[in-house]
Amino acid sequence: MAGYSRLIADEKSGATDMNTAYGTDPVSAIAESEATGEVAAIFADIRAAMDIPMLTSIWRTLVAVEGGLPAAWQAAKPLYQTGQPAAALARVIDSADLPSPAPPVPGQLACAGVPPDELAAVRAIVAAYNRSNGMNMIALTALLVEPAAPSPAEPAPAPPPWPELRPLLAAEAIDPECWAQLQEINTFGGGSRHGLATLWRHLAHWPGLLALIHAGFAPLQQSGALAGAMQRVHDRGRVEAAHLAHLRREPLELPDEARRMIAGYVASPQVVARMVTLGHILARWLAPA
Repeated sequence: MAGYSRLIADEKSGATDMNTAYGTDPVSAIAESEATGEVAAIFADIRAAMDIPMLTSIWRTLVAVEGGLPAAWQAAKPLYQTGQPAAALARVIDSADLPSPAPPVPGQLACAGVPPDELAAVRAIVAAYNRSNGMNMIALTALLVEPAAPSPAEPAPAPPPWPELRPLLAAEAIDPECWAQLQEINTFGGGSRHGLATLWRHLAHWPGLLALIHAGFAPLQQSGALAGAMQRVHDRGRVEAAHLAHLRREPLELPDEARRMIAGYVASPQVVARMVTLGHILARWLAPA
């Protein structure tokens, strides 16, 4: 298990990458298809409880901590079972005033290799990451923050049935030019060329789309609009998490390394809040006119 866990350091400066400061490179985290036994059973339980078709990296990286995955899921599962993380996420996104790239002109996506039938597959992948990353941001923060008065219980609509998603490409299956493009996109919002976010790698099926994403998001990066939106999502997420924190079981029993990993994952606008922000901006950009 320890082989999956590594801190990513800049080869020249030795500085820890902010995006993988919680302990593991998403590219090297255990794949769902590699899971067996108790790990596979927990992965299936997470997917069912969260109503998601795939797991984002935090759960797969917790496998590297002895006892980390079962302890973290035992602590977080009651929060997900209430349905409130999804409702809280919707409130965060509705109030975050997300910026918008210039919309694609008619036919632009098709010319970039994303015809209408392929666009549905892209939207499904983005929606899956947004639901998973966003609910994790809320619920895992709620494990660590001081409780506040609960918000009124608000049911969240279940997502539509998930189609079968395109498989996540292995790093070695991605063309070097496309990989370089992914690394550039990964710098948006304060990321780096290390610790590539899994959403971007999942979209490597459509290199032309990645070029459009880069062109559309670069002005928001340069203007500081992405940084401001990430801060708002992070701050509002912590407020919502505090309202959910009263639902957690006490005492919270987590291995120290798992606690540090989760704390690093939710502590900064540059980690999970970054991908929640970018993912929802992307979803709106790809939404039907």
